[in-house]
Amino acid sequence: MKRNEPVLSKRGAKLLENSQPLVEAHFKSESDPWCKYSNPNGYINLGTAENHLVYDLLEPVLNKNPELEALHTHYGPLYGLDSLRHAMSGYLTKMTGAPVKKDQIVTASGSSAIIDMLMYCLCDSGDGVIIPAPYYAGFDHDLKGRSNVEPIPVVLKPENGYKITQEAMQETLVQARMRQIKVKALLIASPNNPLGKVYDEDTLKLLLNFATEQKLELISDELYAQSVFGDATYQSFWKLAHESGKNIHLVYGFAKDFGLSGFKTGFLVTNSERVLHAMRELSYFAPVSNATQKILENLISDKKFMQEFFKENRKRLKHAFEVLSSALNKEDIPHYKASAGFFAWLDLREYLASEDEDAEMDLYFKLLNEGKVNLSPGQLFHGSEPGYFRLCFARPDEMLKESVKRIASVLKDVPKVDKKIQPKVVKLG
Repeated sequence: MKRNEPVLSKRGAKLLENSQPLVEAHFKSESDPWCKYSNPNGYINLGTAENHLVYDLLEPVLNKNPELEALHTHYGPLYGLDSLRHAMSGYLTKMTGAPVKKDQIVTASGSSAIIDMLMYCLCDSGDGVIIPAPYYAGFDHDLKGRSNVEPIPVVLKPENGYKITQEAMQETLVQARMRQIKVKALLIASPNNPLGKVYDEDTLKLLLNFATEQKLELISDELYAQSVFGDATYQSFWKLAHESGKNIHLVYGFAKDFGLSGFKTGFLVTNSERVLHAMRELSYFAPVSNATQKILENLISDKKFMQEFFKENRKRLKHAFEVLSSALNKEDIPHYKASAGFFAWLDLREYLASEDEDAEMDLYFKLLNEGKVNLSPGQLFHGSEPGYFRLCFARPDEMLKESVKRIASVLKDVPKVDKKIQPKVVKLG
């Protein structure tokens, strides 16, 4: 006799409806991965934002036995060991250029957990958070999944390099209020995923002033702070907010800059006592194991290693993007010039059968199923128009070259549409 399935709550049912195609494509690709020698017809996964270029650097440090004591086998502060938060305070102070105190830090199982917890603290169901778009697709799940917070994209245009303007911010806020959404916060990711750009100080000051004038909480995702490899300069929002006395909530973690997404360790840094104490309460549901914390503490406490690691990481990321960009140029595939992160933003508008999201998804599945290359369609990032795709390039040279070869092969079978397309490599504004 078949077991009766439980009746899900409205929230539980909504979670199933919102399952992410990015996640499904990731596991499909990873189940049959490409290898030049043993599996040349396998999938190439360039849809997942992970750094596959640095494990050889990390391996000897990670495999040193952490100095565990009896206290580490028992319950400790669920918002993070004192010793790890102390080490992170020094690391983050140096990274951001402004003081970060140990007791301003909350540790949890990844940056998504941090943002989910933060939404629960700051927003009521139905409230809105403004986010300049295109933005990381996972923000939608992080905001909506449990707290039912509405992400509100600030629609930016590719023609000016997705430049953030006062007019765009104000128009978004007006539109949200017309929809009777109470906007509670502004969320910005710099460096940006999927654009691979760093926002300059003038842009951050514009956002800081806007948040202050509109009485919005300011959330800054700086996961790729140490992965700036181009001609841009990383500017931390934490530093600007510190200098102005504005409340800010900084999100950071080990998944991106360190290539340690599997360690599931993220941090919130906040200068709000009320938010800090609420986040500590919520950390009860998303703690990180003491053993993992000790491994990471040892890693960031080795200052000489850290300096050499980030220098080499930036060098490898720059090389990988140059290899990819060169291959794309040879195939006349338009793309934007990246300066940070792991992302190339491809412009494939001329290969869409029609100017709508269905056509974009048709091309996406054609690349995935025929070319066996997993990219990410731009609509998941709330791009302003269909036809853009994110490609994650922190992969070995041969894999990047093979992926571009496959993409070009698929595109050759797709009739081009006569459109005004950007030059082959476009600088982001």
